[in-house]
Amino acid sequence: MKLPRRTVLSSIAGMMVLTLILRYPTTPHEMGVDSFFIHNLATSISRDGAAEWILSPLSLFGWYPLSYPSGGPILIASFAELSGQPIEGGILLLSLLFGALGVPMAFVMAREFRDDNLFCIAVAFTYAFAPRYLAFTLWSASMRSLFMVLLPLFIWAVLRTHRDPRLINFALVATMFFILSVTHRLAILMAIVLVAFLAAILLQLVLKTLRLRFPRIVLASPFRRATPYLTIGAFGGAAGSMVFGTDVLHQYSTGELFSGATIQTELLNFGVSLARSVGLSLLFAFAGVLVITRSRNKTLREPFLLLAFIGLTPTLFLRVYTGFYILPFIAIFAGLAIVGIARLRRRRIRQVAIAAFFVTSLVFSTGVLRYEIDHTTSMPNTTYTTALYASPCSQHETLVANDGLMGIRVAAVSSCGYLPVGGAGTTFQSPELLAYGYFDAQEVWGNMSPVPLRELTLDSDSPWFVSSIQAEADWVTIMQSRFDATNPALARYTPTFYLENRNFPGSFVAFGNRYPSTFASSTYEGAYKIYEGDAEALWYVGTSR
Repeated sequence: MKLPRRTVLSSIAGMMVLTLILRYPTTPHEMGVDSFFIHNLATSISRDGAAEWILSPLSLFGWYPLSYPSGGPILIASFAELSGQPIEGGILLLSLLFGALGVPMAFVMAREFRDDNLFCIAVAFTYAFAPRYLAFTLWSASMRSLFMVLLPLFIWAVLRTHRDPRLINFALVATMFFILSVTHRLAILMAIVLVAFLAAILLQLVLKTLRLRFPRIVLASPFRRATPYLTIGAFGGAAGSMVFGTDVLHQYSTGELFSGATIQTELLNFGVSLARSVGLSLLFAFAGVLVITRSRNKTLREPFLLLAFIGLTPTLFLRVYTGFYILPFIAIFAGLAIVGIARLRRRRIRQVAIAAFFVTSLVFSTGVLRYEIDHTTSMPNTTYTTALYASPCSQHETLVANDGLMGIRVAAVSSCGYLPVGGAGTTFQSPELLAYGYFDAQEVWGNMSPVPLRELTLDSDSPWFVSSIQAEADWVTIMQSRFDATNPALARYTPTFYLENRNFPGSFVAFGNRYPSTFASSTYEGAYKIYEGDAEALWYVGTSR
């Protein structure tokens, strides 16, 4: 449907403004758990002027031991330096920018699929107001947000190479893939999208050959009438076999509403999980499949869309991540459903149906967003005040915490090196170990060993493993030692401050369990308490490294 240019531009601008309104901060500080990990890496870059964990070109992509995709921390640190904002302020501004950019990025992608203004607006709306997109472009440093912003551009660039196969467009695809790769490890799944694109080209050539060789069969009316049903059957059969024939559904045996190992329970949890990510557009996407199979004058885009979706179906076992990479395809299917509704003969029915799509989708997404905000942790003012008291830390001062989440939050603001690295996850290998100088490149290179091929999965961080680095065990050793004792763990990290969550006095917590702490009890006896807040206490326990 063609709409006036002014109407289209006004719709895009209105949606961008609405996204900013929905992202108005309702918490005093940034949200989430992963956010503070990225925040710490960005802080270390601003403090040291370098990303110390980049030991190899593969480190930039997070494919090397003790590394992480580094585009996000580098972007945040650079943006904060250029804008004169603290890291936390830079994260807020970038989150607002990412949220607003979802609208034009999705619109551009949609235009490459179909030159239909209503379709493009519907896709942009579906994408930018999907619950997962809204939730991860709030005040958070998680780079899944930037991944979602750039993904529509990557799909647009891939399709553009077929329409205009110039070298510059192929270079654009390579550039977008590079940027996605340094943003998040999910970029590896874009290889499936590229394979689907090549398969669509091959399929188009096969169909063209069949039309030339067997025109009486392929172009006959009975065959053409049966083609949509054959396509739907093939698509449904392929997608169904991928879901039921793999380990996808087993990952959905437990959910917010249902639990159990039955097929019915797993399917319900599967649907709820996808709806929580992509919103009510999931329902319209099924209608979009029907529209795409019955449309005339099909091009490469239609088989590419179907093949890409089928190719990504086996990866839906990545339950935590599915909403981030499946959303563009769901949005396009939903946009096609709106195109189908717009073709209804009765004007009143199609107007009501289209209005209902936008209104109900927005209401549902904002409801899920409110649920996500209520169930997502954010840094309280008391912890922020403690961090301000501890800052600014020098490069060689280390803060040891009895609660990983509290520790990573204080470290992010104060710029202290900290244990346990990884925050609430208390990981045993992390780029922070290099960023804060606990280990050096020689120790990594000298103890690397390859991960066996049978153990490599999509969840693997690197094809190598450093056997000598166990930061989680080091933290446990420190917490079970006196603060003035002598052992290799204390000698390596040389704690300067002890941060205690006062809800767990005399103990430390990890993975939901609580353990007694000799470090804490000895601190009470012989160290100096330098700060006490509502929920935190800060002790001076030694000198810097």
